[in-house]
Amino acid sequence: MGAPDGGLGMSTAARATWIKIGGLWVLLFLAVYVLVALESRQISSESSDRRTTYSAEAGGYKALYLWLRALKIPIQRWEKRLGDLPAETSVLLMVEPELGSGSGELELLKEWIANGGTFVLIASRPNMFLESMKLELESMFGMHHGHDDNQGFLFQPGPYTQGVRSLHSNGHPGLDSPRPQAVVHIKSSWGGLLLATEKGKGRVIALADPDLLCNESLRDGDHGRLALNILLSHLGNGTLLIDEYHHGYGRATSVMQHFIRSRALVPMLQGILLLLILWAAKGRRFGPIRPVIQEQGRSSLEYVRAMAQLYQRARARALAFEVLIRWIEDQAKKTLVFMDGDLQSKLLAARRRLDQQEFTEKELLRSAQGLYVALDEARRRGEKGH
Repeated sequence: MGAPDGGLGMSTAARATWIKIGGLWVLLFLAVYVLVALESRQISSESSDRRTTYSAEAGGYKALYLWLRALKIPIQRWEKRLGDLPAETSVLLMVEPELGSGSGELELLKEWIANGGTFVLIASRPNMFLESMKLELESMFGMHHGHDDNQGFLFQPGPYTQGVRSLHSNGHPGLDSPRPQAVVHIKSSWGGLLLATEKGKGRVIALADPDLLCNESLRDGDHGRLALNILLSHLGNGTLLIDEYHHGYGRATSVMQHFIRSRALVPMLQGILLLLILWAAKGRRFGPIRPVIQEQGRSSLEYVRAMAQLYQRARARALAFEVLIRWIEDQAKKTLVFMDGDLQSKLLAARRRLDQQEFTEKELLRSAQGLYVALDEARRRGEKGH
């Protein structure tokens, strides 16, 4: 009756453990789903600030895309990885990327630029593309608000500033670079606005104020002229691509993929790690160290005495002795001392004694103690040998 109860208890404990783990994963999934839903709602509420050619809001870039298409300029939206750029691409435009680069994308982008491509990056916030190109954005601390109608703007003569005399800006971070070949073509009272630097056979052009070319401001001053200068100066007979992949277009849109790209990833991973630590500390497998069970200090002698008493009452000394010999052999095999010479001789003598079928209870107890001592000595010799 004892064995079934033990098995039932074990099954119940295992079932309870799996229920707890399942409940934890359900709560985790719900938390991730809620975070993704809240972030998606926040992004949709801030859609006017998304610098994508799909957005007709004030801060979008749909007007620039449609205007360039109306001018018969070979232009396409790009919704794939940067490593898959077509061979005919000569200019790649990326505006305020919302997502980071994928594995190996930055290296492939640098290689494409070094082979003659022109990378135009418009951004007012730090991102890994700016960092990889050795470009820096300085803080706008102390910046005043309101339009600056060509007051404080300095224009370096060149292809990017040709015909540009009037710009309207609400402020921008200062653009700079430690690269000696970097040239600031437009500078304002807030710092560098337009910077270009060569890289191999190609170049990187950076603009620090995305508002200049957005739907709301494209027609102001000479903003349109500035856009054409930047995008067409190195276009040649190639194609102009506008990156939408790093705005989320063309990427997987599952809950897990969205969560991986989400800003909530790091806090959630920290929470999961904390839960695992608490669970490990609470559980038995990863809990505090417990003392190792000492078999020789308890089980062997008690077992011998209990067996002797039991079979003494039953008047079955031979059977008791045979069971004892088998138990000694099993213990020797488990502890890898079965081939010990002294132990083998004691077991052989015990087998011969068993064949006689005539011995008293005192002789049975003495033989049992002798076998146990032989087993204990064999264990000690085995430990010394290792």
